[in-house]
Amino acid sequence: MVLSDIVFALAAFCAFVCAVITYKKKTHLAFVTGTMFLAACAVNLTYLARIGAGTYFAASLTTSVYFVCLDFLVLSMVYYMAEFTQSRMEKPRSKRILICTVYFLAFIDAAILILNVFHEVILRYQYQADSIYAIKYMFELKPGFYLHLAFVYLLVAVILFLLIRKTVSVPKIYRARYASTLLSLCVIGLLTILYMLEILTVPVDAAVLVYGFVCPLVYRNTFDYSSRGMLNTTRKMVLEYMGMPMILFDYEGYTADTNRDMRALFPALEDQQNRISMTDFLQLGAFRDLQSIDSDQTFDWENPGSAGARRYHCVFNCLRDGKGQIIGHLLIMKNLETERDMLTQLYSKNSFYSETDKLLAGGVYPVTVVVCNANGIGIVNDVYGWRKGNELLRQAAGLLRENLPAGAVLARLADGDMAAALTEVEQEYAVRLFEHIKEQYRQGNDTGINTDIEYGIAVIRDQTKSVEEAVREASESMRTKKLMNQSSKKSSLLDSLTQTLTESDYETEEHVERTREMAIRLGKALSLSDGDLGKLALLAVLHDIGKIAIPHAILIKPGKLTDAEWEIMKTHTEKGYRIANASKELKPIGEYILHHHERWDGGGYPGGLAGEEIPLLSRIITVVDSHDVMVHDRPYHKAMSGKDAEAELRRCSGTQFDPNLVEVFLEVLKGGCYV
Repeated sequence: MVLSDIVFALAAFCAFVCAVITYKKKTHLAFVTGTMFLAACAVNLTYLARIGAGTYFAASLTTSVYFVCLDFLVLSMVYYMAEFTQSRMEKPRSKRILICTVYFLAFIDAAILILNVFHEVILRYQYQADSIYAIKYMFELKPGFYLHLAFVYLLVAVILFLLIRKTVSVPKIYRARYASTLLSLCVIGLLTILYMLEILTVPVDAAVLVYGFVCPLVYRNTFDYSSRGMLNTTRKMVLEYMGMPMILFDYEGYTADTNRDMRALFPALEDQQNRISMTDFLQLGAFRDLQSIDSDQTFDWENPGSAGARRYHCVFNCLRDGKGQIIGHLLIMKNLETERDMLTQLYSKNSFYSETDKLLAGGVYPVTVVVCNANGIGIVNDVYGWRKGNELLRQAAGLLRENLPAGAVLARLADGDMAAALTEVEQEYAVRLFEHIKEQYRQGNDTGINTDIEYGIAVIRDQTKSVEEAVREASESMRTKKLMNQSSKKSSLLDSLTQTLTESDYETEEHVERTREMAIRLGKALSLSDGDLGKLALLAVLHDIGKIAIPHAILIKPGKLTDAEWEIMKTHTEKGYRIANASKELKPIGEYILHHHERWDGGGYPGGLAGEEIPLLSRIITVVDSHDVMVHDRPYHKAMSGKDAEAELRRCSGTQFDPNLVEVFLEVLKGGCYV
């Protein structure tokens, strides 16, 4: 019997050591687990005391305490299992009621077991000197003991339910963590049943030993499994699903590992039994821009094969140990054609250029590039937070996907800009598409803040214009339009300048709006690009901005200006040019402001340019602005009739005005009412 004493003492010691180590973690789960280990230690010690009981009273006392410790162990196992499997009751109040009820029943059960020492209400004992078991005082069950068993079996059923449910619900690769614990419980249960039915004829209850010796396994499953047991599996999963081709070479220069993206790109890697050397692999891929295998490098690679994307950005790393010796090489390849923005799931900038270049390589023209941006997002972020602002950006991206043709290439560029490339689409059709998108976006806005989508368009008709140039042109057009959009922060600059201009000059908001509207109508009749139409609209508003630097007395003088006053007045074009060039947003129209008082015959100012030397947008504004002045009252003249204004335009055609523009303008006037 000495050997059994040593074994039970070792089991108790094992449980105690695990409890001490666990408590040192100082977490809630560690407290619950450590308490369970202490209960296992107590069970082994009290069972050891039962073996050594030499009197009837000692046998009764140690057996009752042993059963109390078993109650405590099973209770702590229930609590542990609830934490270990992360089972949480939705209502804390219900959880508290259940726990209180279980502990109340356990208290009653323990009290009856202690009472049994003195009154034998559920157990009685008989001394059996010839028993094969180590315990000589064997107990006989009374009917009341079955209530104790029912309570214990109920708790065991709860433990098994929680553990089985968790084992079945988790992914297969995680099941071993819970399955091993479930297996331990099943072994304990089986040993207990065989021992109680006297089928297993061993001197001691082997199930009690399992309580103590299984503690290290429980500790490992609870605290070390995720960081150790799952590490290799998790690493493998990360490599397989990282979304970028990867290959690892060992210190001898042979393939150590690859992921599915690399194997798809190079099918020769599928035969992992026949390892490929790094030299053979680099020749297979024709990585010409890889300069050396002894240093870290980044380079771009054009895929010569048919599988995978055409362009990749490659990162080649030499893996070194603590002494700096190379122990392997790692190559990771980033697909530049399928890279997507995390927020909108649109293509990235690089991917957009790559995909659009493919369209152009097919020779399908025209390709219309549209760059758009949601106005007012900054204000939404300030009022509602970034989550709402991001929601609006996703909404805008969704509208692009829903409304644009299936073959459109969509991307998110920098600063919240989004781009679309449309094949065989002319500017007019693209305008209709994006006006419809703008209207849908307005209707879907539930913030109460004035938000809008602004866009710019550039058309690629042949190889003389690249995708980069088209994006730049469309972006500039969009930003110019933003100055005219009241929902854009950038419009505050325009509001400030136009207000200053109307306060300084006799120009009115009505004149500015009429000039802008008519200039756009004339520009469309001339089939101007979207970028030029945006500049023209801005020029119509600000072509006389230099007048804010002219003395007010000269501006409002009703009579004829003196020669000196006229010289001062003529400087407003140069002053306007300098004002525009001082602003990044206005600089694109600076040259047009400078020359909007040039004459077709060369007699204008400030440069004396003639004919087509004068920028087209300046010539357009000259015609439109002059006509509006003719047909509306000014301090220095009364308004002409429409017929007289037409006659005056024809009289000055070829001298002051571009004759071709005059003819087109008069046709535009006939097409609709203009007052």
